[in-house]
Amino acid sequence: MIPAIVVAGVLLVLIVLMSLLGWDYQLKRIYHFQKRRFRGRKIQSILPELLGETETPKLKVPLSEVRDLVITLQLGTSMQATLTGSLERAAEQFRGRGDLGERLNRHVEAKLHSVGPQAVLEGLVHDFDCPQLEEVLERIRMAEDGGISYTQVLAVSVSTIEEDIRAVVDQEIQKAPTRLTLPMIAGVFFPALILGLLPLVAVGLGQMRLP
Repeated sequence: MIPAIVVAGVLLVLIVLMSLLGWDYQLKRIYHFQKRRFRGRKIQSILPELLGETETPKLKVPLSEVRDLVITLQLGTSMQATLTGSLERAAEQFRGRGDLGERLNRHVEAKLHSVGPQAVLEGLVHDFDCPQLEEVLERIRMAEDGGISYTQVLAVSVSTIEEDIRAVVDQEIQKAPTRLTLPMIAGVFFPALILGLLPLVAVGLGQMRLP
């Protein structure tokens, strides 16, 4: 059995460490946020059932895959291929490449020749939670309405997606020191506080053993 004074000492160290690092405030914020979020999700999950509606959650897709798709379309249109032909070639190249390849092939087979290339892109926008895909679709529509070439608007899309990728990488780099600092602080000071309390615990145990 672990003596109660040791447990109390460890809990005291944890409380002091959390106070010094400000973790107690962050834990409270996380708790209240998750509480509100849970309530919101509960309401959102009940409403579709009451209305008899169900909505499939959108899929996530890496920006690198979206960039590769747009580059494929850009290369196809720059080689005097139509957008329809470029989508067919992209579907072949992306076959077997995860959700994006699977959904792309599905929409190409179902909509490309019967409805049109825009319907394929609209299907991808509906399937994936990706603002960059929505921007590609909007630029394609602008190209058709304004007489701009597909190659030009797709080149703009490639540039903006690459900028978004660089921004995400920069954010991860900036967050890295913060993520490493807290574990380092905990790894250095927590053992030091434990070692500092050991003599006090030993003295307390010694006094308890005295008649």
